[in-house]
Amino acid sequence: MFHGTAHVYDLIYAADGKDYARESHDIHELIQQRFPHASTLLDVACGTGGHLAYLQRHYDVVGVDADPAMLEQARTRLPGIQLVEADMRSFRLDRHFDAVTCLFSSIGYMTSTDELDVAVANMARHLNPRGVLIIDGWVLPEEWKGTVSTDIDTAVTDAVKVARVVHATREGITTRLDMHHLVARDSGVDYIIDHHQLTLFARQEYQTAFQQAELRVDTTQSPMPGRDRYIGQQATSMQQPNGFAHTR
Repeated sequence: MFHGTAHVYDLIYAADGKDYARESHDIHELIQQRFPHASTLLDVACGTGGHLAYLQRHYDVVGVDADPAMLEQARTRLPGIQLVEADMRSFRLDRHFDAVTCLFSSIGYMTSTDELDVAVANMARHLNPRGVLIIDGWVLPEEWKGTVSTDIDTAVTDAVKVARVVHATREGITTRLDMHHLVARDSGVDYIIDHHQLTLFARQEYQTAFQQAELRVDTTQSPMPGRDRYIGQQATSMQQPNGFAHTR
């Protein structure tokens, strides 16, 4: 999906204001509220390792991602950290974790509720007793306005200049994002297109996936607009922290 653009991924999002440090701090607090002294964490769809770079300060971490180009960037950032190339629906690790995360709406790449259910169940399968699962959903159907939209981002360093134009379309619950990149260096200009397809799952569909995985789920706002964050824990041991929003 990021076959030719993984090397400029972080540059683009840094210019757009993405704050991995703050997001990771919030994730850490959510985990500790529910499972004090949690010490191991698996990040599914870890990408370039932006969150793991901060979460490794608190946890023994492992990352999983299906994109080898993104993992190549993550390995540069996270030497010595176990990073596994695998699909979120089918990966199998030989250990369990106190926390499992799937952030930045990566779950939206599932193409059906069946795939959503399988992915959530697989992540839940890797939890220790009392373990916490945190998933950031893709845009909610009612929050996607119109059928076509465009956006542009730019980023500049001494070595490279990048412009990315996104052409996004919606058909039913399927969204398609064609990302057109111009990447300019002294040696020349590359034109690269990434194609992404993500599904507009309803809030209830996310919540049902957690419940089918035998997790009690709380829902709060994602750091990204128009999206939810889902926090699950085994129903028999989950305790509601003071001041946290209850399931909607």
